[in-house]
Amino acid sequence: MRPWLLAVLLVGGLVAILGVTAVVANSDNTGETVSASRWADDVCGSVGAWEGQLEAIGDELRESNYGAHRNDGGSGDSVERRIFVRDAIDRAIQATRDTLREGLKRAGLPDTSGGVASAAVIRAWALKTEHDLRVAKQTLRNDVDTNSQAAAALEVAVNALKQSAVNGRLAFQQAGSRDTDLANAFGGSDNCTELMKEQP
Repeated sequence: MRPWLLAVLLVGGLVAILGVTAVVANSDNTGETVSASRWADDVCGSVGAWEGQLEAIGDELRESNYGAHRNDGGSGDSVERRIFVRDAIDRAIQATRDTLREGLKRAGLPDTSGGVASAAVIRAWALKTEHDLRVAKQTLRNDVDTNSQAAAALEVAVNALKQSAVNGRLAFQQAGSRDTDLANAFGGSDNCTELMKEQP
């Protein structure tokens, strides 16, 4: 991998992690009950931060010259491209684990009649998202020898994330349908309003 690209990836990853850590560190309500409005705001904020990280990873992939430059016949080209794809999937898994799932846990539980069940719906969605990304990573591990195989593994990850975005919006709808207080909290949260503007 080219040294400048490695430096960009490391710095970008560090900045993203520090930014998310600062956001998440502001409130840790793990295992505690909080108001519906606070829970909704924290949950939607975590989902929005996670989607932002995924968008940054996607932008790097699109801007990478590995997808566009001509192969000069050297074995380094294909190796570098596979390393770059593997790194992108690893970063998506890390963002899902550290930003999405951890953020949902730290949001606590909403103090409403259906709060525990609603939180479980959204956490189950996040867990399935991470599982699907790990399946994509395993696809990449299974004797990937060519760029086309690496691209296929990346496609599995991209499709998993596209489906996750759709399922995430459905999880929020399902959580709100279980509990009108929570539905009102989603509607009154600036973070949730911004999140729902972004169509999957």
